[in-house]
Formats: sequence, structure tokens, C-alpha cells
Amino acid sequence: MISTLVLPEEGKKLLSNFNVIEKEFTQEDLRRAEVLLAWPKEVSQLIDNMERLKIIQTFSAGVDDLPFQKIKEKEIKVFSNAGAYSVSVAEHAWALILTLAKGTNIRKRRESYPITGKTILILGAGGIGSEVAKIAKNGFSMRVIGASRSFKGNYDVKIPLNEVDKYIGDADVIVDTLPLNKFTKDFLNYERLTKTKQKVIIVNVGRGETVNKNDIEKILKERPDLRFGTDVFWRNDKEDFDVNLWSLDNFAGTLHVGGGYASQEILYNAINKACENLSSYLKLGKADNEVNINDYLG
Repeated sequence: MISTLVLPEEGKKLLSNFNVIEKEFTQEDLRRAEVLLAWPKEVSQLIDNMERLKIIQTFSAGVDDLPFQKIKEKEIKVFSNAGAYSVSVAEHAWALILTLAKGTNIRKRRESYPITGKTILILGAGGIGSEVAKIAKNGFSMRVIGASRSFKGNYDVKIPLNEVDKYIGDADVIVDTLPLNKFTKDFLNYERLTKTKQKVIIVNVGRGETVNKNDIEKILKERPDLRFGTDVFWRNDKEDFDVNLWSLDNFAGTLHVGGGYASQEILYNAINKACENLSSYLKLGKADNEVNINDYLG
């Protein structure tokens, strides 16, 4: 087994029954390894040299950077680390919501948007979405609509993603926690954005490309009442934070710091969770977050 990171002590203990080579490895180590713990972009760099690879466990929740065609051809199982960063990212989503609602992103007096008792639509009702929903209900007494293929947590209304257009006009706040795959790319496009109500707040903590870049810029310029915040940006090989949105008063952004990037504690806990999930699969044949590879192909 190869890990591209030096594991925390708890992670080492969880995988102590297995021969784990951490961070420093040879070409022969790669050739012999059947299991890989890594970030998705690292998998792309290593997979061609891992002829025996059978299992990938990612440190990240998102997996859209994985080389899925090669993974399918090699019949490799993939497990993500979904849920490992949920509380942290949900807290960050609420930081952006309140920043936009109260106008603290600009040095001007502006209208405040009330939150308590309003309606929130959460796109993607997994780990992050369920934590966003919990804060919405317990902290702000909101009506919570969840749109997803599967649901965790407490929602007043549960709908599939293909029914979002029926409810999007009801939402005072929209939070995008969607992963990026062939079903979610450009999910929030101009046509859908025009259906939102006046004074809506939209926050993206999922993947940048789930919101159409040109369309969100267009509607923010057309509708000063609409306020948009994001912690995730559109990628050209890597995330490009240099976008035109920064000049707009109805925009607030942070540089993808909602997860483990800004906190060593959160990162260590997430790495340990990945080790725990992998250990469960190797010992018991049971694990969470198996990735449906076909969602990312075609």
C-alpha cells in the first residue's frame, strides 16, 4: 500500500496490519502496490506505473480530477472521503451567507437581508448539505428544501435534482454543495438563475463548475439584488481565483479554504477518516463512499 502523505499517528494505527509506504516510494514500490491513498491529481500522475493497483482511497471528498477512463479500464475500486470536511465546509457556507446577508463584504451601507424564518434550498443533500440544513433549522428556524439523489439529515421538503426548477423561486437562500460530474456541470446556468426570487443569496461550496461562470457574472451585473458567494472557483488545470467577480458589490469570495486547507486539525481528522474507511474495506469488505465511476464518464 502506498500513501502519498505521511499519515498521522491515528492513521498509522488504523492501517498497522498492512505494509504502508508513506510519501517516499520507488518505481518498484509503485509497481507492486495494490492500494493507493492519495489526492486525485496525484492518482493521475501515478496510475500508469501501478500495474497491480486495485483500490484507491482519496484524501479529498471530491474526486472529479481522477483519471476515470483508466480507472474503469483497470477495474479499480474507488472510495472518496465524502463527509470528512462536512462540518467545516458547512460553517464556511454560513460565513458566506451571513456576509452577503448583512453586507459585511463591502465598506458601504447597504440593505440587510433577513435570514430567520426564510426558505433555504440546498443542492446536494449529503454530508455538507445535511450540516448546512442543521444550522438552518436550529439556528435560523428556516424551511429547508433538499435537492439530491440521496438524503442525509432533516429536510422539510425532499426533491430530486431534476425538480429544482419547481422550487428554486421559493428560496431566499440557495447553497450549492454538489460534486462535479456529468449531471451537475453548469447546473446553475442563466436560465435557472433567472428563476430565482428577488434578493436571493446564492453560495457555492461544492465545485466551481457546477455554476456557469459567464452566466453568474452576467446575472450579477443585471441584478444587483442577487448576491453570490463562493469558496470554489473555476479551473484551468488548477483553480483560477483571478475572476471579474471581485469588482462587484454583490459578490463575496474566499480562496477554497472551507475544508482542510486552512486548518491542520481538520486536515488530520480527514486523513484519519480516509484511513478508517480504507481499513474497514480491507478488513471487513465494507466501506463508505464507493464512487460510481460511470457518473464521471461520457
